[in-house]
Amino acid sequence: MPVHVSFQNKITIRAYLRRPNKEGFCHVRLIARFHGDELCLSPGVLILPEQKAGRKTLQLWEPKTRRVTDEHPQAAAINAELLRCETEITTAFRTLAGPLGKQQVTSDAMWRLLLVEEEGAATVDPLQQTVLEHHAQWAAENEGILSASYLKQAKYLSGQLYEWKPKLPVGELLTEKMVRAWQQHLVREEAADGSIANSFKWLRTLAGRIGVNPKLPWLKYKEVNAVQLDLTRDELHALLAADLGKDERLLQERDRWVLQMLTGRRYSDLAVLRPEQVTELTLEDGQRVPALRHHQQKVTAEVLLPLPPLAMWIGERWNWHLPAMSNRQRNVLVKQVAQAAGITRLFNDAKISGGKVTDNYRPAWEIIGTHTARHTAGSLLLEVSGGDESLAAYVLGHVQGTTTGIYAKDKARRIAPLLLQAWQKVLGEFYDAELPGRIDVEDGGPFQAKG
Repeated sequence: MPVHVSFQNKITIRAYLRRPNKEGFCHVRLIARFHGDELCLSPGVLILPEQKAGRKTLQLWEPKTRRVTDEHPQAAAINAELLRCETEITTAFRTLAGPLGKQQVTSDAMWRLLLVEEEGAATVDPLQQTVLEHHAQWAAENEGILSASYLKQAKYLSGQLYEWKPKLPVGELLTEKMVRAWQQHLVREEAADGSIANSFKWLRTLAGRIGVNPKLPWLKYKEVNAVQLDLTRDELHALLAADLGKDERLLQERDRWVLQMLTGRRYSDLAVLRPEQVTELTLEDGQRVPALRHHQQKVTAEVLLPLPPLAMWIGERWNWHLPAMSNRQRNVLVKQVAQAAGITRLFNDAKISGGKVTDNYRPAWEIIGTHTARHTAGSLLLEVSGGDESLAAYVLGHVQGTTTGIYAKDKARRIAPLLLQAWQKVLGEFYDAELPGRIDVEDGGPFQAKG
């Protein structure tokens, strides 16, 4: 029987500089790898990798971005040509791989298609493409590489720009005058500072695609952050003790939010929680302490985290695998939990746009969200440890990743007694208690929830 082979919808393109000529210029070679095959192509571009500037050597070629810097002669034209070639290769691959990207692509087939395109339609100048056209190419190049949420955000930002100036080529959009006008437009629309910062981040991505230096001062935006909500110890205790009746959705969300706080996990980290990550630490006095080993999704740093009894109780209640739920759904539910707990103090949910602050006092339960769990963990651990930032930093993952598992375990052993003492101060009577309310966990997991 023939063996079925599944091919990944993935292509990587790397640019390499060949040996320099007498003037110091190098030819560029593009190597595309896909489906166990590779395609080598020369765009016919000459690049000066570096240049003497007095006693210093100025680097004009950036290997990571595969582009030349603005100081390079004819930088915009060179970068545009490299982008054109890479886009042409990627488009040919996507065409041959099919809609699902499962059809095998060979270098011979790629060459045939590229030669036909070379003889046929004229190539499109990246400077003349619209922001939506650039986004479509960028999204195809980064599918399966960047997160779906980041791709979705870039699509939304591109739509905003296109709606503001329909059909305007990116080459005309990415001028200092137009970028300043876009910033003024966002401020007039009272966009939040975080949203403006994200928009500028996307502008810098577009700039790199057309050979404009993303580090230019007018492509930067300094975001001013409002104070974030975090719960006090009394509010946390009220949330832990709240009578949520028999509403299993609220009981489940309280479990999920509290476990997120006690482990310092982000929303994305909690979604990949598994029982295999639970282990034990043996301390110097022989005491055995449960711990959770995981990699934080944002920083990829491994954390070996000692767990208080309440975290163990919640984790075992769900066999360390809570049902999947979107962040939006969770934010709705945790607000209902906080409202039931009577967390009503007024909090200034200030809106900042263009550096201008607009006060917005609301009950805290209206503002709480999934990320409040991390803020609460950090602030309460800092409070009970007398301002020592090390415990909060360890729980939140604001530490450098370790080079060996042995070192990670030794560090966790040293910090475990201090961390558990801190959690005991934070949680009080709830440190080794069970939360009120019954949940019937499906599939008859190893731990049956108690009434």
